[in-house]
Amino acid sequence: MPDNLTNQKTETPDGVSIASLGELRAYLHSQTGVSVDEDDPIVLLHIINEIHLSEVERVLKRHNVALTEALSIAVKGLTSDAISQNLQEQVRLADRTYQEYEKQFRRARLLSVVNLICFAACLLVFAYLITN
Repeated sequence: MPDNLTNQKTETPDGVSIASLGELRAYLHSQTGVSVDEDDPIVLLHIINEIHLSEVERVLKRHNVALTEALSIAVKGLTSDAISQNLQEQVRLADRTYQEYEKQFRRARLLSVVNLICFAACLLVFAYLITN
């Protein structure tokens, strides 16, 4: 089945507007040469399509408003002042982290020295006990 959807010109130009069922029937007759009665199912299908399209348009408008609000909030957060403040806060956080790391490193070094002293004392006591 050939793909007729890409780069296809529509039979009905975007400028065609059908405001009433009478215009719809006249348009169908002008395009196909077939007369359509008022109670023809194609008229009902047209009404159903109009209702569906108006619902889709309503949803799209609601989504457009929500997206516009979300994007405007996001863009407000991208000012140079906000970015600068964020970077300054990140630098302060990095400094605090480094200071905490240094304190923990000094503690670990002190504990290592204490452990070595305790180990040496235990060895001395053990050696004294063995020799006596």
